[in-house]
Amino acid sequence: MAERTADVQAHWTRPGVLARIDAALTELAQEPQNLTPEILATVEHLHSGGLATTREQAKRIALTEDSRVLDVGCGIGGPARYLARSYGCRVDGIDLTPELIETGRGLADGVVLQIGNALDLPYSDQTFDVVWCQNVAMNIADKDGLFAGVYRVLQSDGLFTSTEYSGGPGGDIIFPVPWAYDASISFLDPEDVMRARYHAAGFRILEWMNSSNTVIEHYERMLSAPPKLSSRLIFGDDAPERQRNSQRNLIERRTIYWMITAERPKL
Repeated sequence: MAERTADVQAHWTRPGVLARIDAALTELAQEPQNLTPEILATVEHLHSGGLATTREQAKRIALTEDSRVLDVGCGIGGPARYLARSYGCRVDGIDLTPELIETGRGLADGVVLQIGNALDLPYSDQTFDVVWCQNVAMNIADKDGLFAGVYRVLQSDGLFTSTEYSGGPGGDIIFPVPWAYDASISFLDPEDVMRARYHAAGFRILEWMNSSNTVIEHYERMLSAPPKLSSRLIFGDDAPERQRNSQRNLIERRTIYWMITAERPKL
């Protein structure tokens, strides 16, 4: 397990991310002290679907300024900052990759970002009103361990909101994709197995929505007219190829992209 964790961490690590973002901002004549969510939107929402997916996901949970939220697999913190700015809630973010956390800390404040493992969440039982995940479980073999940890840190009546890929009926995945160059760190369940894991962990599923078409359209926009501030600064120069493969997997139903809302039932 430790070796696999190291492989996932290495996959997401490309030194110098913050410097590349700063250089792109300079080229765009954007001053770091005046950054807005709109300026950073195309680079800081690393999951499939970008800012539009974050907005849609947030609409499905009742956040207030009293809410405490944990973003598991927070990347450079874009969704965490969006939630904090939009709803006034307190947001903690945790991610396996030091480079991404350091980049997130350098972009803006307002959220608490720390290095950590989704399978060993460093929080007390029933700490959070909402646990938020975007494109995390596909890199985790021990999904039962992931869901058990999420359930533990959620308050009774708390919500678990997640966007994730499942395997589809269209055949084997075409690699490379954004989360993996090959099958060694890609762990996708079929939809029925995904649902069973949620139930086994104790969750009650409130909504299970297929968002594949939204992601396909987002990829098409980003690939046809890539912005200066794009995930290429984080993922590397081969990002377009990996995104195109991910889009093809969705079109051919090799994968399916889900937006899921589940509840830890009140005891």
